Amino acid sequence: MTLTNRRAAVIDGVGGTGPVRRSSSNVEELALQAIERALEDANLHPREIEAVVTESVLCPAATPLDRIVPAARLTGLKRTMQSTPVGAGILAALAMAVDMVERGEVESALTWFATGWGSAMDGPTSYHSKMQAKHVVEEPAGFSGPPLYFAVAAKRYQHEYGLSDLQMSQMLFDIVAATRANAALHPEAQAGTTVDEAIYGASPMIAEPLRQADCSLLSDGAVALVVTRRDRIRRVRPEAGLASWAYAADPISDADFYTQSPWLPSLPAAERASATAFAAAGLTPADIDVRGIYDCFSIAVAMQLEAAGFCRKGGAANAVRAGGLRHDGTLPTNTHGGLLGHGYLLGANHAAEMVIQLRGTAGKRQVARARKGFLAAGPGRQYSALILERIDP
Repeated sequence: MTLTNRRAAVIDGVGGTGPVRRSSSNVEELALQAIERALEDANLHPREIEAVVTESVLCPAATPLDRIVPAARLTGLKRTMQSTPVGAGILAALAMAVDMVERGEVESALTWFATGWGSAMDGPTSYHSKMQAKHVVEEPAGFSGPPLYFAVAAKRYQHEYGLSDLQMSQMLFDIVAATRANAALHPEAQAGTTVDEAIYGASPMIAEPLRQADCSLLSDGAVALVVTRRDRIRRVRPEAGLASWAYAADPISDADFYTQSPWLPSLPAAERASATAFAAAGLTPADIDVRGIYDCFSIAVAMQLEAAGFCRKGGAANAVRAGGLRHDGTLPTNTHGGLLGHGYLLGANHAAEMVIQLRGTAGKRQVARARKGFLAAGPGRQYSALILERIDP
């Protein structure tokens, strides 16, 4: 588990490409566009970036350093580093970049993530199918792909907390409806239309109880973030600082977690990481103004809200009722539309949205008086939990 606490570094550059189902640009081109926009937002020249930190599995394969660094003209690099895999790793990479700047090792650091899963034939399923246990045991039995994994978790959740089919469907609809309402206020959202009960009910059933609307989008896109020493920033505006962060992992493999986990629907790593981050920041869930939670499937939101302490175990249905997750609700969550509405950028877009919210520049979806944010991703055997705060100029 990693833990830090600081105020001297800020996330002062945000850049991205609006997620789309299929882009005319390849993944490397998308990454370079995002990096250029993030540097422009921070008013930095590429040569001023001294460190790069990225996720460790998907990012090196799609956007290798030996191609991105020269193409982005990052001639001042002193250090490069990789974090842990996938969603938890994307957020951990951001936190590690802050650590490096905070410790005085570098003055500016860059992290990015780009994906072309929207254009790929099998999207994220390819990531899971490469795992030996899934390829040999699960696929021949027809048990293949993330929707089935999370459907099993959802049915276990329903059994554990005694929800009827109607109650379960209502909870999932409330999560989807609020997330899509947030997405409708984002000019670059991939699915920018709202969902009512009729539209949700007509959405095809993918794996009971998950409908198509409960599943994350498939997207091409990229996000880049720049971290700079607070005394070196060049724009006078509110910035986002990292109050604390923590990472935790359970003693089980990715290949085994969703079919063999003895803990589901609980997420022990998420519980530990969240609790540690809150304790380090001297805060509680009640102090948080806005949340960014990895919503690969609607049920994952319910599980993580409970794991992080925003509601009691089995209490997500009440927490999300009546638009609770909308930007103007009682628990504003994924105000850009998340993976369900904005685009499937594996949590990188959640990080960008958090910075925008804390700056107060989110427009119609802005959370009133947003000063503290909770940003987290897993949601499986590993978890990264970050607590960000607004720093006024």
